[in-house]
Amino acid sequence: MRHIGSTLTALGAAGLLALAVPSSALAANGFLVIDGVRHDSPQGCFEVAHLSTVFNVTDIPALVHDVPGCAGTFVQVIPPGLAVQVPGTHSVFMGEPAADLLPPA
Repeated sequence: MRHIGSTLTALGAAGLLALAVPSSALAANGFLVIDGVRHDSPQGCFEVAHLSTVFNVTDIPALVHDVPGCAGTFVQVIPPGLAVQVPGTHSVFMGEPAADLLPPA
């Protein structure tokens, strides 16, 4: 009986830990296309080395930065469902801060 109780306790603790660890909460639902290259469930920073078309097929806005590495502030927002041309040496960020730009549901 003691073995069953400790096993259940361990399984319960593991379940709570699994729920506490964030999963893909920062990733967008959908995909981002940069010059024909599809990025599923995009998350983080994407470099734009040359003039590129960026198509945001996600549920959150994409933030365009005018420097590589998504540094500094963003200079343009690509709303969900839209495509724009982004100049080279720019970067695109997908993640939690971009979700704050969505209008309230």
